[in-house]
Parts: sequence; structure tokens; C-alpha cells
Amino acid sequence: MIEQIQDEDLAKADLRKHEQLVSLRRNWEDTYQQIDERFPTGAGGFLAQTPGQIRGQRNTDSTHVTANARFAAALRAITTPEQTEYILPRFLDPELNKLRSVKLWRENAGKRLQAIRHAPHTGFGISAHEDFDQLGRYGTSAVWQEPYPDGSGIFYRTLHLSSVWIDVNFAGLVDTVHRKWMASASDLEEQFGREALSPKMIEALDHHDSDKADAKDFEILHVVCPNTDWDRERLDHRRFPIASRFLVTGEKIYLRRRGYNTMPISVSRHMTSAMEVYGRSPAINQLPNINGLNAMRTTTFRAAHKAVDPALLFNRDMGVTKLVTKPGGLNPGLMGEDGRPMVARMPGGENGLPIALEMIQDERSTIRVEFLEEFYSILTNPNSRMTTVEVYERMAKEGVLVRPYADRYATEKQHVMTQRDLDMALRAMPRQIPDFPPEVKEAGAWPVIDYENPLAAMARAESSGKTLRYVQALPVLADLDPNVRFRVDAEAIAVGLAEETGVPTKYIRSDEDVARLKGEEQAAQSAALDGELLKNIGSATKDFAQAGALQEGM
Repeated sequence: MIEQIQDEDLAKADLRKHEQLVSLRRNWEDTYQQIDERFPTGAGGFLAQTPGQIRGQRNTDSTHVTANARFAAALRAITTPEQTEYILPRFLDPELNKLRSVKLWRENAGKRLQAIRHAPHTGFGISAHEDFDQLGRYGTSAVWQEPYPDGSGIFYRTLHLSSVWIDVNFAGLVDTVHRKWMASASDLEEQFGREALSPKMIEALDHHDSDKADAKDFEILHVVCPNTDWDRERLDHRRFPIASRFLVTGEKIYLRRRGYNTMPISVSRHMTSAMEVYGRSPAINQLPNINGLNAMRTTTFRAAHKAVDPALLFNRDMGVTKLVTKPGGLNPGLMGEDGRPMVARMPGGENGLPIALEMIQDERSTIRVEFLEEFYSILTNPNSRMTTVEVYERMAKEGVLVRPYADRYATEKQHVMTQRDLDMALRAMPRQIPDFPPEVKEAGAWPVIDYENPLAAMARAESSGKTLRYVQALPVLADLDPNVRFRVDAEAIAVGLAEETGVPTKYIRSDEDVARLKGEEQAAQSAALDGELLKNIGSATKDFAQAGALQEGM
């Protein structure tokens, strides 16, 4: 496939589109810079600091920093838990999903997809935490997933929002991503190969000064968008539904024109309002409170400093030009003949400290609520005295707090990422997941993805809790009327609770196995009854024989 097809008009169109996206995001830039000033991270970002410089030095309170760290850790744990088998493919046909062969394929495929995703070399765990951390700060975050060039697997990398611009389709979902960065000629040679480089890059590589080849002098724009020339019969970039173009902006030369079968950069947004393209984060929503809290802490620090080390009042200076205020310091001549000190402390702000501290706690509480402190408290502070039913009910209530954000994350990030994982696994040679069962092939079905993570369990907890409450009440009702037992399908409850609580299919016997066991039990019971009947008949026959013998003897 030829990947360096040049098109000057297309290059100009890509640059015009990029300028539109830059203009669209410009109104957010000031807010993002304020966020960068408050969160202590390293180089780059919207303030474009150099390596070694640390942001967040203006903070006098770190509540928002620790709240965002816990926000990222908690949402990472409940959406993509590495220790839980949370990826479960599903088909849209409910009858197809009921087949045991399909159920087993779904579980095996889910396990394989999870193993591929969480392999050590992929960096998924690191990327997922950075992803949620960025969602907590900016409200918009992008993750890039791509196979390694040597075919050793895939990698995940969270892209900083300062290098990413997005646009949405008619349905409001992100379908266009522009990514821009500065690169050196040597880096580009490693990524694209020497034959793809521009003349200026070749010149930099051939220069005797190695620093020239390593200098990040080239601005690269990566355009990922729907392919308007999609034709699956073609053998070039047009055969992909998603276009991918790497443009050297200064020379208007494409290093690579290819495409993807699935979206390689998934973008999620924490929350949006109607007509918003970029998301809003807990940090953005709480920025006035964060700034106000830091101002309060600064004032409180000054008041506390005055209370501990106050200004001094003099009766008369007595020629004093210097005071020793350190512990154990000596200040002769500053006590009057009547024994009273001639210097006293000046009243400061210590009387207002209790009120200030109460206001600070109120502001901290508001910030923590925005970062879902109430939600992840159930993860970190479980109540061991709660019954199983109470735990389910508590989970259902807490799940309400995070459901809107998690639904958007599942739609915009998890679904896109997992569909790409599935597509790459099916296209890999050798195939990385089991082949479809014959029933699936016959139906021509393609799986969607369910996520059996703690969040899904919370969503189902309300139904499970109601069922368990009902079961607990049955003995009381049965005491009033024994016929109540005919109203309850215990077998259906057993199957339903297993599905709602995420019990693996392999732990539940199939309908065929249950029917076989029932048949064996009925056969055993019938055989036992037949044996008992034969025994009784034999005993009766023996009794009759003995009775007849006695009569003959008489």
C-alpha cells in the first residue's frame, strides 16, 4: 500500500479544519490554565512549562489535589478492575445469548480480551489512571491505543488535552480528533521510516551535527476522522472507514496516509451540557471554591502566624533598637520598677480562627462532594455490621451518584476501546480469541460489550436487594398460609440472582444438566420405592406362608 500520496488541496483543508478546532477550544484555554496553576504536575500542559518545573506552587490547601487523586483511583477501580473479569461480549439477539455454547464463548472471549488489555507491556493500568486523573481536572481526556510495530501486542497511552482537539458528529459523539506535537527527524524516522520523510528531515538526518537530527523542529498534525472516500474494495487508504493522515504542517507534506477499521483515539467527557463539545470536570465546577479555599487558608495562615508570633506594643522605647524573640532570648531593661513588662503583644486575629476553620471545613466538604467522596467511601470504609441485603441497598443508592458519569464513560471510552481490542484480536494472525460458535456464524451476529464491573453490580443491586427482602419475608407469610410456597419459583430466583450478581456461567449447571439430574433423582426414588415394595411383598408372602404352615400343623 502506498502511504505517501500527496494532495496539496487536502493538506490545506486539514489545516483550515485545524484552525477551526483551535478557535472552538480557545474559550476553554484560560480555564485550563487556571486548572494547571492549581494542580501540581510537571512539564507541558496549557502553561507549557519545561521539565523540572512543578505547577501548583500557589496552593495553600491541597484538598482538591487529594480529592482528584482519590476520584481517579476509585473510578479506575470500579470501571476497569484488573482483578475482576469485567469484559463480557453479548449479542443483540436474546435467544442467541441463552445458548450455553454462546454463553461459554462470551466468557472465554471476555477473559481473553481482558488478558490482552491488562498484559504488563500494554501500560493499560497507568493509562487508565492518567485518563481519570485528566477527566477530574479538565473534563475531557483522550486515550490512544495502537499495536506495537513489531507485533508484540498493543499499547495504551493517555494524550494530554493540550495536544488534542476534537469535534463531534450529528449525534454529539466525538468522531474527529486532531493531535499535534513537535518531533525530531530521528524520532520520525523511527516511527515512519526514512523513505516517508520530507526533504528537510532527510537533510537534518544527513547533517554531521547529531543535535540537528535530534532537535524537535518539525510540527506534526495527526488527523483522525471519518473517511469520506470509504470504499472497502480499494487497496489504499480509501478501504478504511476511518481516515488517518500525518501532516508536516510547515511543508504541507503527508508522512503517511492510511486508516483504521476502528477508532484508535477514544475521547470521553466527564459531563456536558447541550451544545457543548468539551466536557466539564469536578475541578472546573469547583474552581471558585478551590480559589476561595486557598484564599481562606492564606488569610488563616497569616492570622495564625500573628497569634503565635504577634507584633509588640511598647510603653516607651527606652532606646531599645532590637528585640530578641527567639526561645530563651534575653531583653534587659524592658521591665518597669513596678515589675510590669514595658512590652506587650498586640492582639491579632486569633479570635477569628475558629470561625475561619469552620468555613474552611465547609469549603472542603463541598469540593469533596463534587469529586464523589460520598461514593467511594463505601469502597474504603465498609460497614462490617451490615447484612447482605443492606449492602446491596447501600450499593444501589451510592451507584446513583456516579451512574451519569459512568454511563458516558462506557459509551465514549470503554465501548470504543473494547471494540477496537476485539477487532484487532480477530484480525490478528494467529487469532487472539476463540472463533465464533456455529450458531453465531449462522446468525451473522457481531457482539457488543457488557461490563461486569462493580459499577454494573451496583446498578443491579437494587433488584437483587428487593428479591432478597422478598425471600426473607416468605417464612412469615408461609406461617399464615402454607400455599404461599406455590407462588415462588425458587429455581428462577436462583438463576436470576446468579445473573444479577455476576456469577460465572460455568458455576451454574445448564438446563440439560438440571434435567438430567432431576431424571436421575426421580429414577433413584422410583427404584427405591420399587425395592421397598418388593421387600414388603416378599415379607407379606413369607408371612402368608408361615400362616399356612401353622394351619396345616393344626
